[in-house]
Amino acid sequence: MPTRAIALLMFVGFLDLVATAVLHAKGLITELNPLMKPLIEHSEWTFAFVKGLTLVVAWYVMARHAHKNLVFVRRAALTGAIAYIIVWVVWFTAAHV
Repeated sequence: MPTRAIALLMFVGFLDLVATAVLHAKGLITELNPLMKPLIEHSEWTFAFVKGLTLVVAWYVMARHAHKNLVFVRRAALTGAIAYIIVWVVWFTAAHV
């Protein structure tokens, strides 16, 4: 892992993947992301595969780019992790109001 910021982003992403799939399978939530909603409605496994694949691709791209511009990659990954958490909290809160 080239940076702790990338590790944080991947942790948040995979935590979201697992939490979303499990909670959806139990009927406790609906997916609010319009791009991922058809996938999870088809199957939690399809959703998990596609979301996991996007996370792996993101890691690969950031890890490769870190050799050229480490500062940018750290900032982008940290900003992405923070944005991810904010979006998740806002959507989770909005769904339960």
